[in-house]
Amino acid sequence: MKKNRALCLFFAIIMLLVTIPGPALAEPTYVDQSVTGGCHSVDAAMQLTDGKKLTDTAKAAIVYERKSDTMIYAWNPDQQIYPTSTAKMMTALVAIEKGDPAQKVMVTKRALSELPIGTITAKLQAGEELTLEQLLYCLMTASANDAALVIAEHIAGSQSAFVDMMNQKAAELGCRDTVYTNPHGLHDPNMYTTARDICRLTDAALENELFRTLFSAKTYEIPATNKSEARTVTTSNLMMSQPANKKYHDPRVTGGKTGSTDAGGRCLVATAEGGGMELLTIVMDATPTYEIPGISLATYGSFEETAVLLDHVIENYEYRQLFYEGQVITQYPVSGGANSAVVQPAHVGGTVLPLNMDQSQLSWVYSNTVTLTAPVEKGQAIATLQVWYGSKCLAQTELVAINAVAVWQEPVQHPRAEVKPELGLWGIAGIVLLVILGLAVLVVAVLVILHYARKLKRNARRRSRRINRRRSR
Repeated sequence: MKKNRALCLFFAIIMLLVTIPGPALAEPTYVDQSVTGGCHSVDAAMQLTDGKKLTDTAKAAIVYERKSDTMIYAWNPDQQIYPTSTAKMMTALVAIEKGDPAQKVMVTKRALSELPIGTITAKLQAGEELTLEQLLYCLMTASANDAALVIAEHIAGSQSAFVDMMNQKAAELGCRDTVYTNPHGLHDPNMYTTARDICRLTDAALENELFRTLFSAKTYEIPATNKSEARTVTTSNLMMSQPANKKYHDPRVTGGKTGSTDAGGRCLVATAEGGGMELLTIVMDATPTYEIPGISLATYGSFEETAVLLDHVIENYEYRQLFYEGQVITQYPVSGGANSAVVQPAHVGGTVLPLNMDQSQLSWVYSNTVTLTAPVEKGQAIATLQVWYGSKCLAQTELVAINAVAVWQEPVQHPRAEVKPELGLWGIAGIVLLVILGLAVLVVAVLVILHYARKLKRNARRRSRRINRRRSR
């Protein structure tokens, strides 16, 4: 009896465990392989090159292709580094977005009082009036630290309030490893960034026309002000200065921002063109060499190593178009639809590939396909197309329907209408005539029959008389 009770209790516990609901299983989420397993986007976990170190001294370096959103080369892209004067790019972007470039700005003693002694300046004077745009050229072209402080006070009222704006903008751009503590980039151990965050900032800022103009300016003349004669500021990026500077001038370089501190080394953020590519290069904390220690530079480090990166990329890679407007990729059946859905890329674009590589070596992978049921709207997302080069995803796009697909309907069978002839005057006369003719034929036939019947009857009487005569004899 006890044994039976134990068995019953055992089975009851088993049934209870079976009926207790377990944790809900999360629906599988689609992972963007072009970011996690490829070199597509600033956030890419991989790079197109083989990963070997190309620079000699830089602590972090990046070569990024802007048109195709391709990370071609990256070395320590997420290592924390000091921003040096590359911080002025964020200062310029915030000032452009928050201020009016044409507005007059008064240089104050308060702003100049916060300037460290011995730093690069545009020789601004208290009480001097310039436009915000002129100050931005001082900031970006000459890398003037006094201009950074004047701009910060003009836009936000104080340096600290402006720094808050800089950090807020960094967060908006997705710069997760960046903290600013001043608007000029002079060394502060609590201020840091990464090469990837600088890449993200620069790529976004270059979409602004005024920033792009500032970034690519070789020289700029500031007209005479109430405190100064006209003056010309010249870029500190020797790779885009006049060709007379044969040592560093590089016609491929189209823009740039330098930076340098003892703690942060020599830095250069530059744009360049070659092989159909729009390149963004970042070299951070490169080590210079000196002819006379602390006085005369033999090498800057940043310029030389930027040239090495450009040589490697332009000599080995090129931009290739992959997706075109109106390009028919494939078609998908539609359940209950009158026809199939033809798809095209959601956007035009391409990628960076090794020179002379045949595109047949690329793999086109279709994924994230939805089950199609009519109706399908034109432009509706159908699937995702990824382009793979070996183990790396180079590009990704949504595939959208070129055509709309309506619900299929069976053809409607309409009953045939009974045709009733319309009889006109001549039609009625014809019917009457036919009736009369029919009656006439019938009368004639009756008369003929009667005639033959009488004839037969007479002939019968004649035969009868002849027979009777023969008998009487």
